[in-house]
Amino acid sequence: MSDFTERASVQGLVFDSNGLLPCVMQDARTGDVLTLAWMNLEAFNKTLETGLVTFYSRSRKQLWTKGETSGNIMRVAELKLDCDGDALVARVLPDGPACHTGESDCFFKTVFKSKAVLGEAEATPQVAGWGSRFGALMEDVRTLLQQRKSTLPDGSYSTYLFTKGIDKILKKLGEEATETIIAAKGESRTNLVNEMCDLLFHLMVLMVQKEVSFEDIRRVMEKRHRGDDVGDETDVPQPELKVSRPPECEPLEKRLFQQLDSAIHHDVTRALELMYRAHAGQLRDEGAPYATHPLEVALIAVEDIKLRAAHEVITALLHDVLEDDMDTTPSELTEKFGKEVAGGVVTLTKMYKRDGTPKDLGLQRYYQSLQTAPGWVRAIKMCDRVHNLRTLPESGRGTDEIDRYKKETRANLLPLAASSMDQKLLKAGDMLLKELYK
Repeated sequence: MSDFTERASVQGLVFDSNGLLPCVMQDARTGDVLTLAWMNLEAFNKTLETGLVTFYSRSRKQLWTKGETSGNIMRVAELKLDCDGDALVARVLPDGPACHTGESDCFFKTVFKSKAVLGEAEATPQVAGWGSRFGALMEDVRTLLQQRKSTLPDGSYSTYLFTKGIDKILKKLGEEATETIIAAKGESRTNLVNEMCDLLFHLMVLMVQKEVSFEDIRRVMEKRHRGDDVGDETDVPQPELKVSRPPECEPLEKRLFQQLDSAIHHDVTRALELMYRAHAGQLRDEGAPYATHPLEVALIAVEDIKLRAAHEVITALLHDVLEDDMDTTPSELTEKFGKEVAGGVVTLTKMYKRDGTPKDLGLQRYYQSLQTAPGWVRAIKMCDRVHNLRTLPESGRGTDEIDRYKKETRANLLPLAASSMDQKLLKAGDMLLKELYK
């Protein structure tokens, strides 16, 4: 590599009888183990030369650079040799999934799990410095302000500010800045800290009002700290989620964005914010946060069925919001995401739960509406049912109830792909069929 910062002389490499040694890839950001492959001396030297992970293919008997066909390259941050010299760890920055299946890493098949040990690990307190604790608190406050702006609860001071609008927010910010200056001229440290806290709070209100995130500020501050040019209005920052989400959702979210065109990331992020708000505090029957379900459905739609248009991904993410959150309305979906998304979500919603229609009549109308829906909407419904079937064994439902669920699926959902020429819909139907008869 031409831009290395540290490079030791390489001595003591121990190759096996085939002239190979294993190399484990580890995400330099997260520490996640991504995959394992093999290097010969030529692959090792090419990795050092190019800064891109290069392996030796035992099946093709030739070198291959990770990502040369898929585009999912791995840039080397650090290459480390073990104490015996017969294994390597490459700490890398991956551009896309590490696994050829589309998974973020190759180790997604669990063969053993100890709940007791995992519980002990999760219960171990994480040591964090004062700075990280303060950052987490600021993010919690900003998330709460974002929610208050969306719901405008009665009696909230932030509701008052958001309702009055930008002029009132700026007036209060100016007042708090002045009071901070006055306190700084005085002798009381306590008064100064209190005024600084008020100033930060009103600054966060302004951030929420103007849709400025901590990530936006961090990027500019980091560039200034490095001495780089700050940039201008043409810089397009990556969207940052403005609400909290369950930690179980983060890897699913990351995997989803890796499959999507960057042009739709902003709109998908907005959909995730609405979805997390609608399903806040809800759990699945198997005990997982409910928000994991629409993410899993979207991943099935994107990875397996190849539904990757913005309206398709957003509809998959929001398919349950009208059913599970009465505060979310079809008009809100139309305003934020357009008629195509709103229409798709309404079709995927058992509306009798909202409008008081008798259940039997409501279900009849629901399935009739699905029969005439666009193919991509029917495919999303099948993806929804595929994930539900996959999680049935952990749901706690009895055998009779599961049998009835599968019977209803065969009767009402499998026909949605019958006689269709839509290849994506046919693929969804095939996946549903395999889940039913596992």
